Amino acid sequence: MIELTYKEIDGLLYPEIDTGESRLQNLGRFGKARLEYLHSECFGYYRELLIMGELAEHCEQYDERGYELSERLQERYMERHPLPEDDFMETVRIRTQARNWAEEIVINQIIY
Repeated sequence: MIELTYKEIDGLLYPEIDTGESRLQNLGRFGKARLEYLHSECFGYYRELLIMGELAEHCEQYDERGYELSERLQERYMERHPLPEDDFMETVRIRTQARNWAEEIVINQIIY
């Protein structure tokens, strides 16, 4: 059972819920994507996490997992596509392609 404290404003009792708003503002790309997904597609679960005070922690975990997986995938991509030593633009293209590929996989497998 959830125990909440309440504060009275104009004769009405409002639950004091710590939403962790400051922690939510510091989320990275994947944490923000998870937050947006929960809010738009899984509103019941979003509301449950918010009321329980676990929304910020949940999104932080997804953010951390997303960045870890993205780094591993980028490393794997770079192993398969070695960087040329003399072509700067090709190096930029390969790195950008690795980042985009990794982010797409993370978004589809972890966030959604």
